[in-house]
Amino acid sequence: MGVPSKRVQASLSSFFKRKEPAAKKQREEEAPPVTTPRPAKRPRVTRAAAKPSAAPDSDGGSKEEHANEEGEEEGDEEEAASLVASTATHLSQLSMRGPLSSTHVQLVRRQAGAKYTALEEQVLDLKQQHRSSVLMVEVGYKYRFFGEDARIASQVLSIMCTQGGNSFYSASVPTPRLRVHLRRLVHAGYRVAVVRQQETAALKAAGSNRSAPFTRAVGEIVTPATLVEEEDEGDAPWLLSVAELGGTLGLAAVQPATGAVLVDDFAATHDALATRLAHLRPRELLLPRTLGAEAHRVLALYAGRTLDAAESPEPLLEHAGRTHVTFTDEPAPAVDRCAGLDALGMAPHIADLAPAAERALARVLAYLAPLGMARMVLAHGGAFARFHTRTHMLLSATALEALQVFGEDSLFATVDCTRTAFGRRMLRRWVAHPLVDAEALAARHDAVAYLRAGLLGEHAEDSGLAAAHVRMRSLGDVERGLSRVYYAMAAPAELARVLRSLAQAAELLPAAAPKAAPALVGRVLRQAHQPELRQLLAGWLASIDAKAARAGHKARMFTAGPLSELLATHHRRVQEAEQALQDEAPRAARALGLRDFAFRSISGIDCLVDVRATQTVPADWVRVSSTKTHRRYHTPATVRLLAEREQCREALQLAAAQAYTDFLAQISAHHVALRQLVAALATFDALTALATLAASPGYCRPQMADEEAAHVRLVGAEHPVLRRHTAAYVPNDVDLRAGQAVLLTGPNAGGKSSLIRTVAVLCVLAQSGSYVSAQSAHLGILDAVHTRMGAHDDLMRGRSTFMVEMLETAAILQQSTSRSLAIIDELGRGTSTHDGAAIAYAVLAQLVASRVPTLFVTHYAHIVDAFAANDSVKPCHMAYVEEKTADGIAELTFLYALREGASRDSFGLNVARIAGLPHALLLRARERAEWMRVDIESKRAAKHARDLQLAVRAALNG
Repeated sequence: MGVPSKRVQASLSSFFKRKEPAAKKQREEEAPPVTTPRPAKRPRVTRAAAKPSAAPDSDGGSKEEHANEEGEEEGDEEEAASLVASTATHLSQLSMRGPLSSTHVQLVRRQAGAKYTALEEQVLDLKQQHRSSVLMVEVGYKYRFFGEDARIASQVLSIMCTQGGNSFYSASVPTPRLRVHLRRLVHAGYRVAVVRQQETAALKAAGSNRSAPFTRAVGEIVTPATLVEEEDEGDAPWLLSVAELGGTLGLAAVQPATGAVLVDDFAATHDALATRLAHLRPRELLLPRTLGAEAHRVLALYAGRTLDAAESPEPLLEHAGRTHVTFTDEPAPAVDRCAGLDALGMAPHIADLAPAAERALARVLAYLAPLGMARMVLAHGGAFARFHTRTHMLLSATALEALQVFGEDSLFATVDCTRTAFGRRMLRRWVAHPLVDAEALAARHDAVAYLRAGLLGEHAEDSGLAAAHVRMRSLGDVERGLSRVYYAMAAPAELARVLRSLAQAAELLPAAAPKAAPALVGRVLRQAHQPELRQLLAGWLASIDAKAARAGHKARMFTAGPLSELLATHHRRVQEAEQALQDEAPRAARALGLRDFAFRSISGIDCLVDVRATQTVPADWVRVSSTKTHRRYHTPATVRLLAEREQCREALQLAAAQAYTDFLAQISAHHVALRQLVAALATFDALTALATLAASPGYCRPQMADEEAAHVRLVGAEHPVLRRHTAAYVPNDVDLRAGQAVLLTGPNAGGKSSLIRTVAVLCVLAQSGSYVSAQSAHLGILDAVHTRMGAHDDLMRGRSTFMVEMLETAAILQQSTSRSLAIIDELGRGTSTHDGAAIAYAVLAQLVASRVPTLFVTHYAHIVDAFAANDSVKPCHMAYVEEKTADGIAELTFLYALREGASRDSFGLNVARIAGLPHALLLRARERAEWMRVDIESKRAAKHARDLQLAVRAALNG
């Protein structure tokens, strides 16, 4: 059937408007508008004209799959009626489903006796090879989805899913929107394989397989952790591999977007694994098919799903939003892969790893190899970075949550004054892993103090460093850009930006530090000063044309060097083909007997002979299109020359693509040196960010002491997050001596939890190398900060609120030392009053006996009495002003100030009044509280009298 005329198209449009389902209209009204650019229109070519240059489509799709026909054909009403009738028949068999309406799972599998088109046969074969991936199959100017993949795309991408006859579900997106839709699918948690056509129409027509279907193969596989985007949209995702050997867990974590690699091995306990998951927050997990019960429970809880290695890996719609989990068989040793990845120098470093960590690393290498990313894991040329070392404090998952170290309105968000994404990642590592090494901590504090003085203008010799920090904002995320260059993912425009940013970065910092600069600042400046790298960057920039790179023209971006000379040959061939076409114009003019004649280009079709319909033309001319008054032709020679020109152009594009790949490889050969430059800049950015914070009013440099028992002495301490949001924050003085506990009481909502959090947060901040929000701070270096705060259960693991309290408390008792800080808030409230009070008393007694510096918040007043004679327990309370009322329910004014001595009451009824409980209810509660108080005091007095009577009798009998 030919292409319908405009009149017929209008009839079809009217027909579809009448037949459009109401549900579809409702979806379109409810769905947000989506702006999708249309693919470029393709020239209309008649069947006769297409034979010499276009390959037939054997994929089972439309004959016009690779060419959009355009133009006005002559037709009549019979054609329109025929089209409308055939369309009505087709619609009766067509099932159109919106994103949420279908619940039937349709896996792409061969069915006995079913007939498939050539395209569907290819999809079936590819799906068998890539069962765990959503397939995006290039078909002409669209990427199509089939079966369950189409149902997934329908919901995630908000596109139509259709099914005709017995074929698979089908959905499609235009080629220009590939990266947008690919990103959305990956962010939804799916692994995506992009299937590309391996040949173009022009080259296929000139080849020996012109009658065969287009060859297709997987050209790219992207997973939630390996999506390396150009723009920084938050924290770069981690890929985490876990292995277990003999009660030891091995860990290998890779951040493909930045090239960061971490390894670790540790005891296979719940808290150890949960802490590492809380720090890394991996988007993907690589797991062995068998794991210990404890590790299996922790990972299942994190992934939010049941972990079953026997489960089919095929993606389903129900998997959207989940952490991607891949089970793998035991891989070959990591050392065996060094030769194939051109990284023999890394073999000794792999041999130094613990067996469990080596196996986890081997699993990562095996997983990333098909994705072309395994070389990055071994590209550092040195020892692997450890997730945790003895020079750093490891904040537990409980501490990260209780202290709100990360997230919105968090400690990190408050101190983050960095100018670059890579500097922000560096500072985040510092805050997550505070230093416990006194020498390294002093070096960082010295560097921050020196840069702070420069920001405040206290000495002129480092004013250039302050200016350099301001200019860093223009660098962009060059760390991520370097990774994209290494993976050959960077587009020409992005490559030009990365090279310019690297050239600016290499010139940003001075070559030598001033004499007064501390050692850490000098080391950073020396690492950033690399003259050889500057020359290389200047040469790379000089060899490309910036304007062509910005436009994405690979064929014209190289202006010097061997790559430019290679492409010049292809450019000459294209020019020769163009000249041959122009030389054909006079011959066409002579055949027509015309003097004033020139080829025309209409609707994207070049070298057309456009004549009136009455004009006689040679019989062998090929008619391309027509209107009522004109006919358009190609001469036989023009058809041949156009095909030759198209082949020359495509050969040029292929050569340009290869030249661009070679250019990226030249840059990647210096990847280690470039990463060292970026690492130096990241360190400088993080240090200057801490210096910027230190220059803020109300911050001081902490005086750190490396002693056997820790102490905390703060004057005018303020919570750094809360002081940013309110100017009325009340500062406090805290004196927690070595081996001492502060027993904190006071009214509800009086600021007890805020105070103990302030102390813990300032200790973490100080050991990160930062100044702290206080008038003065004298701190002992802590080896850990342990927390037990808040009330929550753990339904996934079948643990009650009180069980969670006890588990966290047990961890504190097991792990605390005299150099740890323990903060415990209202322990024991998850069970009966007597049991809770008894446990709270016993825990505090144990911490005091172990000389663990402790801040202990409680509402159990008799615990204060029990420790009244213990000099190691210091009773304090949060101050308030009490006002008597006629109804007997006290009204309090909170002062939020720490005072010595215990509070006589918790004043819970005051909080109930503030919360808006009914007044009659409050009166009833007050009466009951008075009765209970009298009852308890009466029982206590009676018991005291009985004890006294027994003592008197015993004395008399004695």
